[in-house]
Amino acid sequence: MRIAIVGAGSGYMPGIVRGLLHRADDLAGTELACYDIDAAHLDVMTRLARNMFAARGAAITVSSHTVLKAALDGASYVFTTFRPGGLAARHLDESIPLKHGVVGQETAGPGGFLMALRSVPVLLDIAAEADPGAWIVNYTNPTNVVTDAVARHTDARIIGLCDQYIGDTEMWAELLGLPSDGLEADWIGLNHATWAQRLRLDGRELDVPLLLDDLKVPGGGATPWRDPSRMAELAKTLGFLPNSYAKYYFFHDEVVEEMRAKGTTRAQDILAMLPGYYEQVATEADKADPDPSRERGGGEHGEFAVDVICALHRDEGRRMIVNTRNNGAIPSLDADAIVEVPSLVGRSGPVPLTMGPLPGPVRGLTQAIHAYERLASEAAVTGDRRTALQALMAHPFVRSKHTAEKILDEGLAAHRDHLPQFR
Repeated sequence: MRIAIVGAGSGYMPGIVRGLLHRADDLAGTELACYDIDAAHLDVMTRLARNMFAARGAAITVSSHTVLKAALDGASYVFTTFRPGGLAARHLDESIPLKHGVVGQETAGPGGFLMALRSVPVLLDIAAEADPGAWIVNYTNPTNVVTDAVARHTDARIIGLCDQYIGDTEMWAELLGLPSDGLEADWIGLNHATWAQRLRLDGRELDVPLLLDDLKVPGGGATPWRDPSRMAELAKTLGFLPNSYAKYYFFHDEVVEEMRAKGTTRAQDILAMLPGYYEQVATEADKADPDPSRERGGGEHGEFAVDVICALHRDEGRRMIVNTRNNGAIPSLDADAIVEVPSLVGRSGPVPLTMGPLPGPVRGLTQAIHAYERLASEAAVTGDRRTALQALMAHPFVRSKHTAEKILDEGLAAHRDHLPQFR
């Protein structure tokens, strides 16, 4: 088969290559069609991929493309992992809301909304150019909004991905004193707004409320970005597990103050380390047995995506947490909502498993986020300013119409070169 990677010059590419090597036997004979608008980064990453495959005897070939259609032609799977406008645009996404007292984040809230306005038109173009019947396997953020736009406005087949739940499950294993191997959580809801009431260890159901009764809240206040101390505090109150993005909703004002005190955005931090990162990857790319940095994406990011492609292609019926149409899996949300739920993934696509209603304490919050996502998707497709303003006003982070207007006006002006639908 042919797998097209849109955004193959990304810093996440080494992790994707490791993911392909993880399933190299199942992918024997595959062509990797790599596309990026940054020819220099694309050259580094394709050389790296070829040498990593050769060093490990993987029967995977690599082609390089700077014309999108050439990469997409004949591809059964289109893996999208790109950021329109690059990290400079991400900095704007994070800094514009923060200036107005709102969390600035690349996927949630107004920051994620601005990224959606840039991402959706590109995904719609990809859906139009891809071969009929090809699967779009989407990592481009915000994945729920992007997946909704493509699913409702095109005939393309799309599955949305986010591997955050893997890291969150590992965090909860540590907090609860459980082994991470064999621990499985039923995360349900929307991307970056999921909750887990059910845990299993080696297939055995665990008593979550009992585990939380014994949970000790780590000290130290604000901690690394998953914020285990706040997550533990929140779980003991809710009675179930929140994902790590819950801190932006339940500790919003404190997080805003911390972001302001920090002085740099996450985008600026990444931009500062990227030259050294690409230099290391470029050095490794020409070695007989490359071992590139794991700083961006490592292995789990790529392994998850490749496992999804293999599950689709090989009709594995594998249980995976993905973003797909609800179809009654969560009765608290619209049937055509894009939800993040455990699903059986096989040749016909993901089949969401019936999960039951959302937990009562976060049901209204999750429904509000869904209302925002539907409006955001529509605004990103149509370029309608009133719908865009309604979307920002609907998001739980935004508490004032005038704040929403200021963020929208500044965001549209800052990103105008990437927003053809608003011209």
